[in-house]
Amino acid sequence: MDKEHVFFENYAPTWDRDRKENKEILQQLQLLMQLKPGSCVLDVGCGTGIFLPYLCDAVGVTGHVDALDYSRQMLDKAKEKFSQMQQISFVEKDIVKCSLPDNQYDAIVCLNVYPHISQHSRDFIKKMNHALKDNGMLVIMHDMPRSKVNRIHQDDASGCLLPPVDVLEAQLISAGFTVQIAMDTDLLYLVKVVKQMEIPYVHYQEEADTVCTDAWVSHCHSPHRHSHEQTKIVLNRLARVSGHLEAIRRMVEDGRDCSEVLVQLAAVDSAIVSVSKVILKDHIDHCIVDAVKKSDLQAVENLKKAISTFIK
Repeated sequence: MDKEHVFFENYAPTWDRDRKENKEILQQLQLLMQLKPGSCVLDVGCGTGIFLPYLCDAVGVTGHVDALDYSRQMLDKAKEKFSQMQQISFVEKDIVKCSLPDNQYDAIVCLNVYPHISQHSRDFIKKMNHALKDNGMLVIMHDMPRSKVNRIHQDDASGCLLPPVDVLEAQLISAGFTVQIAMDTDLLYLVKVVKQMEIPYVHYQEEADTVCTDAWVSHCHSPHRHSHEQTKIVLNRLARVSGHLEAIRRMVEDGRDCSEVLVQLAAVDSAIVSVSKVILKDHIDHCIVDAVKKSDLQAVENLKKAISTFIK
């Protein structure tokens, strides 16, 4: 048993007293997950079960939650509080070392856990991908901002820190996930991704007399509909904008000071302009170059109109 494991075993009796839950933020995290009734969920590093009631409420009586933690004392506390919830199975395992069944879960949630497995992030993310069903979601989140999480861990010699959302996004995308939400506000941190369905590769022969499929015909009639060089960067930035807007909506609902809301809206506006520039540059570097080679004057004219609209 390592020092961190011993720490959680010893801290379990007073954890709930010292680490008081923020119900408002936990409810926000639950809503952002958008779990469906009947879902099968894995709660990684459930601790004393702070998020279990919210998960059970979301999946309903037809759903199921596996509450996993390597600390027996933490699990005992969770059982003491929530054993009456029939949807929950308590599992004593180390997520880094244990194996999980393939295609088992509709959702995997990691609340206040990621820094503790960050040194094993590649293997962990791969394991989560295998354990999820197609279109299943992985949600890595904290009920506090990243800056606060890292202040707590700054004296930890193991370097257990929470990465910026764009760094975590890059890791998740390279493992076959699609980003839906990425946000780090002054209240919380959340990255929500979905496992992509495996699509069989189809090879199209470039022969003039080949009979085209519907998909290929559609592509032929839309010569500039293709995967751009910066697609992943654009999707990442749009995900962050989406998450940021959701946070601003919450600020308005909570009656936050107008000046704070305006500052955050200005940040979103700047982010949108930034992603627009990425798309525009990519369009010039690739689409227009192709259009000039093919003497496609209409594409060049469309670019002029787009630039004119963009700089207004």
